[in-house]
Amino acid sequence: MQTWEWGAFQEELGRKVERYFMTDANATVAAFTFVSHQLPFNLSYAYIPRGPVITARTAGRAGTLDIFRSIQAWIREENRPGMIFVRMEPPLSSMPPDLSKYGFRAPLYYVQPRHNHTIVLDGTEQEIVARFHPSTRSNIRRAEQRGVTAELKRGIEETDVDTFFQMARQTIHRNSGKNVYPQRAYFDALTQAIPSVADDYDPARLSLGAFCAYEHGRPAATHFVLFFGDTATYLYGASFTDSLRSKAASYLHWAAMREAKRKGLKHYDLGGVDEARWPTLTRFKRQFRGKEFSYVGNIDIPARPALYRAYNIVRRFREFFIA
Repeated sequence: MQTWEWGAFQEELGRKVERYFMTDANATVAAFTFVSHQLPFNLSYAYIPRGPVITARTAGRAGTLDIFRSIQAWIREENRPGMIFVRMEPPLSSMPPDLSKYGFRAPLYYVQPRHNHTIVLDGTEQEIVARFHPSTRSNIRRAEQRGVTAELKRGIEETDVDTFFQMARQTIHRNSGKNVYPQRAYFDALTQAIPSVADDYDPARLSLGAFCAYEHGRPAATHFVLFFGDTATYLYGASFTDSLRSKAASYLHWAAMREAKRKGLKHYDLGGVDEARWPTLTRFKRQFRGKEFSYVGNIDIPARPALYRAYNIVRRFREFFIA
């Protein structure tokens, strides 16, 4: 989410994107993409998704805090009209010390998942499968027996997104009407801004793969997966209800893992797990028996403290009535 391509995707969504490098003695120590989100009354906040990214030699509790305080000082100097706060989301497993003492705030809610489940792609394909839960291994075999095949799309067409949304509507219905999918414009922007993983793959460039499962030639499920660096990350998936018995979802994850391994990647990130928010999905992901890791969540820099407090009060008020 700190790649250039993800910033281009945000621009496709109509958001203002700015990219910054932080230097110390002419050496780069951190970088971040700064995405503006509009609020009513000409107000706004800025979001740094999974950032800032800090160099290994700068990382460490003291160095990280120095980076945060430098961003805080810069925000105060900028004094942007209408901007209420800046929300950072650093890829850290623990908080730097004394954040609140310096005016930072850590809200209880979060944007990106706090906990992720990741499969390590070490060993042969047979060794990777052997680490799965027996029921997951059985599901993959069942999919093969039921004639399920998987395809990595050479290019993602508008008709592929149309089919995905047909699947999504049925998935939402199975989920008691709870919609976890962004609007169609999100996927249109995603496929336009981020290049296909099938085209001249470069691990230094964020790319997108659409994995489609077919049961005897009929569409059964679709997964969108991001590829970058040494990790492939599952983004969204959906399936047709009449294909559930074919276990296409398990088979598609395995197909994406195999593709990631063929490309030399080391990890397949199944995405967020949370027993309270997504109990069924969390159980499904954990049966792949990967490793789980956690992020610290959001760290806010209030630019206008009174408006920041009002924003959080309104947010809690809306959540109470929506719930």
